[in-house]
Amino acid sequence: MISMLLCDMVEMAGHEVAGEAGSVDRAMQMVEEVTADAAIVDLRLHNRDSYGVMQELRKKGIPFAVASGFGADIDRSLAGEDVPIVSKPYSSGEVAAVLSRLAG
Repeated sequence: MISMLLCDMVEMAGHEVAGEAGSVDRAMQMVEEVTADAAIVDLRLHNRDSYGVMQELRKKGIPFAVASGFGADIDRSLAGEDVPIVSKPYSSGEVAAVLSRLAG
């Protein structure tokens, strides 16, 4: 349900959703297979942190934001000091602003 809401907000902001990943394994597969201009990565996918996904996105030069309801619990040394955060619950304005920033 939450991912559907985020996808709707991404589309309302004028962007195309390349896909959704409900697990870290699926997210890693998508990093390899899907062409994307940017990504929003949930900090926790099925009780696993997604820092490895973030590292792979960084290696590929794909800008990303971290979606989290944990706020201050994000390890900036792993996620990146300058990575934007999309806080839960999502707001369409915040999602649009973050996507605009990622698009550069």
